[in-house]
Amino acid sequence: MLGAFPFFAQAVEPTGPSQMARDAGMPYLRALAQAGQAYAQRDFAKALDKLDIADQIQQNIPDTWNMRGAIYAAQRDYDRAEDAFQKASRFNPQDFWAPYNLAELLLLEKKYAQAAAAFQKLAVYGGGHEELVQYKVVLSNLLAGNPDAAKPALDAMKFPSDTAAYYFAHAAWGFAHKNEADGKSWTKSGLKVFGVPYSMSFYDELAQAGWLPPREADGSVPTETDLTTLPSAAALPAPDSTP
Repeated sequence: MLGAFPFFAQAVEPTGPSQMARDAGMPYLRALAQAGQAYAQRDFAKALDKLDIADQIQQNIPDTWNMRGAIYAAQRDYDRAEDAFQKASRFNPQDFWAPYNLAELLLLEKKYAQAAAAFQKLAVYGGGHEELVQYKVVLSNLLAGNPDAAKPALDAMKFPSDTAAYYFAHAAWGFAHKNEADGKSWTKSGLKVFGVPYSMSFYDELAQAGWLPPREADGSVPTETDLTTLPSAAALPAPDSTP
């Protein structure tokens, strides 16, 4: 799981390496894991070195290029990130993560309408990614100033949910509609139900949008979302549907 940079590659769902990566054997997987550890520690130079070793063992594995793209994106080298994700997609056209990463890159570049369209296309993949895709469709449309396009995806999200996506999608809806109290209530509930480690990528993305305070330097949640004072999920009101 590569959670140091929100959402890229397999940052939310711990699906593990692809079948192509597993077929490449343990030496490749070891080098990939070492690259992932360095990436999580923001040691990008070391991570790239380990990916070069992985390439020497087996070339043209999408996992290698997805991680390279995540590193380049973290370094804000968006052209190289896009090229890496495109290569990952070519090496495994049926894979979910490469087109997902390309859509995420558009979101990072604040090309919100383009990102929304790209995420919408990902709905065809299914395979346990539905909540993540629905959340992204909601978020990107809200950031694009198009709540009417966000609402159907929000309404389609199931409850109870398998991930924190449901809570943070509703939080985004509240924030986008100037209902800060509602947005923070959904945020607090998501943190309580799923725990901090499995909520942080969602939290960080809403913080990047300016809706939540950034995490502290040590990675902890700011005091205003102190987990000891969270409301229960059942007590939360429905999000305001007024644009």
